[in-house]
Amino acid sequence: MQLIKFKLVTVICEPVLSPSILQMSEAHGATGFTITDVKGQGNGEKSSGEIPDVKIKIEIILDSEVALNFMKTLAEEYFSNYSLITFATDISILRPEKFEAS
Repeated sequence: MQLIKFKLVTVICEPVLSPSILQMSEAHGATGFTITDVKGQGNGEKSSGEIPDVKIKIEIILDSEVALNFMKTLAEEYFSNYSLITFATDISILRPEKFEAS
């Protein structure tokens, strides 16, 4: 059994952004995602969404190069108008075929 390196891209954002972010992730080759409702505290940025202080966490597993391109696209599209955080974590997985676009 061999571990294969990937990136876990995490996006914390307003729920209203999830459809467009998920569509963007699919366009970048993502085969799935996980969404969790989250709460937290940051630097005091104001939310431009409909429900203040409500956020979601979207987790997507991508190839390293694809992850960087996806995160650059997120930054270009959303950072100037939305309270959005994105980061990547190095991970190793056992079933890489689960994360390959068909």
